[in-house]
Parts: sequence; structure tokens; C-alpha cells
Amino acid sequence: MCTIEHDVRGYVLSSSPWRGGLVARADKDVQRRLNLLFDIWNAIINKWEQETRLTREDVVELLKREYGRERISPLRGASLPEDIFDKEMASLYVVGKYGMGLDEQYPELFDKVFYLESRYDKIAEILITSPPEEARDRILALVGGTLSDNTIARILRIRFTMVYFGFDTEESLNRLAEAMAKAFPDKEKIISKYIRFYIAFKVASEIYRGRVRDRITKEALKQGTALTFSGFQGTIPDDLYIMRIAREVFRVPEKVAFRVLATQGKDRRARREKGRA
Repeated sequence: MCTIEHDVRGYVLSSSPWRGGLVARADKDVQRRLNLLFDIWNAIINKWEQETRLTREDVVELLKREYGRERISPLRGASLPEDIFDKEMASLYVVGKYGMGLDEQYPELFDKVFYLESRYDKIAEILITSPPEEARDRILALVGGTLSDNTIARILRIRFTMVYFGFDTEESLNRLAEAMAKAFPDKEKIISKYIRFYIAFKVASEIYRGRVRDRITKEALKQGTALTFSGFQGTIPDDLYIMRIAREVFRVPEKVAFRVLATQGKDRRARREKGRA
């Protein structure tokens, strides 16, 4: 990482959940991510103030390089799509806007680099605050007439990221999902799929934090979280899906994961099939 001239920690908003103790009260994974995102923001601002030719592609490459250097996985499910670091720009956006108010200090930078995240954030606000038919018309006009499954997932990702870093609540994510399903009923399947990911990610993160240590607690959390999203079908993830997130994103030791998740047989079969491929 380049030499830091700015320290964006000084920009943390009074409304931020990290104010005062900053990241000290956050759990280990959130601490690591925040510290790295702060450093990346320092590099971004230094470069921006030296020359405004910084592009979105520059920042995506910086994000990818620094995550790799620190061995931090993007917030994700079991798959690792090629555009995962473009999607992970949501973490930089959320921390920069809702944690430090950098969008007000550097509006041109946000317009040039975080234009997708700003659009998705605006769409989420439209969905929550407008009647379904009005929201649908306004959003289709905003995106050029077609709302893809990928865009649906990336809109939800902004709110999921806010929940993970402490800027919003699970209930707010549910309200967004329900508003989205009312405005775009043809997209309910992809919305349910995203909720399934969210529940799996939440359970995996709680295993990592040591708050879920047995199968009874795991199942209670899984089923209880699904009740929050009771308006959607097929959202309860299987344990193998949770296992992959726990192992690949949070690097939970295999022994710990197997103690909590009923996957030994399935996991062995999956490994054998992967070896034959």
C-alpha cells in the first residue's frame, strides 16, 4: 500500500456505529475488513487529489490486490464469479458513504467511480418509499427499461453490506426484498435466492464468531432468520452451502464446522465428485 498522507478514520461520522471506539468494538472479521477498507480509501483519496484520472477499473484492481495481500475474501456465497471484486465495490461504497460521509466531501469521485452503487442505492430508496407500480416505472426508466437478475442481486447487496457493517437492520433488508417483490413479481425467484444466501452467510458468520457452537443453536438461528423473511419461499439454506461459506469466506476450521453442520457425508461426496471433474 502506498504511503498514507490522509487518514480517513478522522472522517468517521458521529452517527457511525464505530464512533468512539471506532473498530475496537467490532468483531474480528469486521475489524479486519474495516481497517483494510480505510487503507484503500486513503490510497483512493491521495490519488484523487493528485490527479482526477482515477477510474472505477483502477479502484477494482486496487481492491483485488489489497484483498489478496491480506488474504481477505470478498463478501460472497459459495461461488466466486469473475466480477466479484466489481461487486465488492459495495463494501467501499457503504463504508465511505455511511461510515465517513465521503460522498459529501468527494461527490465527483463518487459520481465517477461509484456510479453503479449510487444507482443501486437510489433504486433501493425508491422501492422502499414508493408504491409498487410507481416504483417499477421509475426504476425501469432509471435502468433503461430492463431490470436484470444481476441488478436485482446487486441492489440487495448494498443493503446486505450495510447490515453486515452495522448501518442497517435485517428488518430493513426484508422490507426492501418485499417491496422489490411487489414491484417486480417476476423477480421473486432471484430475490428468494438472495435471501437464502443472506441466511447462510449469517449462520456462517455466527459460527465464525463462536456464537453458534452446536447443531441445535445453528438450526434455531437458521429457522428463526427465515421467519423474518417469511414472505419468501425456499430461503432455508442447506448445511453444505453454509459450510462452504464458513470455510471459504471465514476460514472456519473444518473440525469446528463439522461439529455444527451436518455435512460430513455430503462434503466427502462433493470432494470426490470435484476430484473426478
